[in-house]
Amino acid sequence: MARPIDNPLPPLPASGVYAFGKRLLDVAAALLLIAATAPLVVLFLPWFMTDLEARIKTGELVGRGGRPLRLQTLAFPSWLGYVLGRSLRPLEHLPRLLALVDGRLTLVGPRPVAAEELDKFGGLQHPRFGAIPGLVCLWWLRQRSNIDYDTEADADLEYLETRSLGQDIAILGRTLIAVAYGTGAGSCKAGHVISGIRLVNLSMDNLLDAIVSAIDRKVRTRVAFVNPDCVNIAVRDDKYRRALGRFDWICADGIGMKIAGSLLGQPVRQNLNGTDLFPRLCAALSKSGHSLYLLGARPGVAEEAAQWALARHPGLRIAGTRSGYFSSMEVDGVLAGIKASGADILLVAMGAPRQEIWLERNLEATGAIVGMGVGGLFDFYSGRVPRAPMWLREIGGEWLYRLVQEPGRMWRRYLVGNWIFMYRIFVEKFSGANLKRPAK
Repeated sequence: MARPIDNPLPPLPASGVYAFGKRLLDVAAALLLIAATAPLVVLFLPWFMTDLEARIKTGELVGRGGRPLRLQTLAFPSWLGYVLGRSLRPLEHLPRLLALVDGRLTLVGPRPVAAEELDKFGGLQHPRFGAIPGLVCLWWLRQRSNIDYDTEADADLEYLETRSLGQDIAILGRTLIAVAYGTGAGSCKAGHVISGIRLVNLSMDNLLDAIVSAIDRKVRTRVAFVNPDCVNIAVRDDKYRRALGRFDWICADGIGMKIAGSLLGQPVRQNLNGTDLFPRLCAALSKSGHSLYLLGARPGVAEEAAQWALARHPGLRIAGTRSGYFSSMEVDGVLAGIKASGADILLVAMGAPRQEIWLERNLEATGAIVGMGVGGLFDFYSGRVPRAPMWLREIGGEWLYRLVQEPGRMWRRYLVGNWIFMYRIFVEKFSGANLKRPAK
């Protein structure tokens, strides 16, 4: 166990009102949950008493200031796991409610960690160790929501810098929503098929590493991000379906694909989309020296998105930009311009299905190694279209934000298309067959 430190780097000071409100919330919630689960504990008490050492296990973690934090878990009968399934796991941690009452834990705070995890936080001097560990943390919430693109240490700092009683309550509320549809990465496979579309099931870090590796090895690679609307289009559009069939990596994008994966028993590891990928891709390319070409959107938008990227990643090489407004007579000139630029990665923002069909036909002629269809990415990073706040993205509500932004254009996609997509998923689940498979 790590040795306690006398003067850990303190977190952002908490006001007396906040500390009092937080403590009151912890105790009230713990007592309420203890009362609610008491009948279950009483029911299994005789079974626990037969072998306390085997039924109640103690783990040693790192608490506030590096002090030892001993927490117990319960081992329920195996048959109960078959009855309750995943809902049994929270019940195993019922003893932690007592730690809430005596102040060793709080409802919302940095995750209690094992001693062997200290190195990834830079040791006990990290501010997170100046705070009481929590049952729920911001990093866990984002991981469960499949948007954990920052490190746990970064998420802990963000929480400590913005914490308030309202923020804690909001995190608890978002956690309840995330638990309803969230899936941990540990249960995910490397790939699966949803509605006949073969998806790679990578984390964002895996995808970035794979992209850089493809460039280094000069393996021409097409990447698509598919959301429920794309699935609906693929069912009715043969050209799009055939184009997707020739893409190398197709990534699941959005809460709809996550729900579909859960229903079909094929959990989605992370929400992979071009908008979240872009800043991380720029950071990776600025280190590797590879170049980027931005093609698509209205005149001037790609240039503004490139300026955003260069301002934040000075080492990034932008090979060129061009709007997506050109005629069929100009295609040869566009291809020649991209090839002359020597771009390693080509981002195409024309919207589905046009961007995927265009890449399937023309990527080789551009000379670029990796081609990606990125939808409205340039609009977001040019500043012309604001993106949903993080709290709304954490609960899978970005689609709702887009609907409010552009109701005239988006209502059919979200209010009609989402229901059509879910109908297809239920047919697939209960019939064991896809309505239509992409052509190869």
